[in-house]
Amino acid sequence: MEKITKATWENAGVEASFNASKTIIMVMDKHLSILAKQHIETRFVKIQAEKSPFLAEKLKIVVLPTLALVNNAKVDDYVVGFDELGGTDDFSTGELEERLAKAQVIIFEGESSLNPTKSRVQTRGVRQSTHSSDSE
Repeated sequence: MEKITKATWENAGVEASFNASKTIIMVMDKHLSILAKQHIETRFVKIQAEKSPFLAEKLKIVVLPTLALVNNAKVDDYVVGFDELGGTDDFSTGELEERLAKAQVIIFEGESSLNPTKSRVQTRGVRQSTHSSDSE
């Protein structure tokens, strides 16, 4: 995750603000790190609310952890705590992915991009056609 600059703020998709217990930080950070690698179309930015009181106040962050979901330099939605993710810290990355997709800050096509099914993903070699052959 990166430092916040004016350009970052204008293009940010997910602003993560942590400073609760170390366990909570690690849980949310783990899921967001996975999603940041999967969804390169979205900029994920992490701040520490206690070290950035002005920004935390501007983003209206009260409960930690809070994800400020930003679109076109405007906060459109928030994910506050773990309530929307099952109420516990053992939620899956897919649940967080679905929540971020609901806010339209990531591109999501129905199934988690973390666990594509064989029916959705079709692999083939360079010289293979998409049509099956009886000679195989």
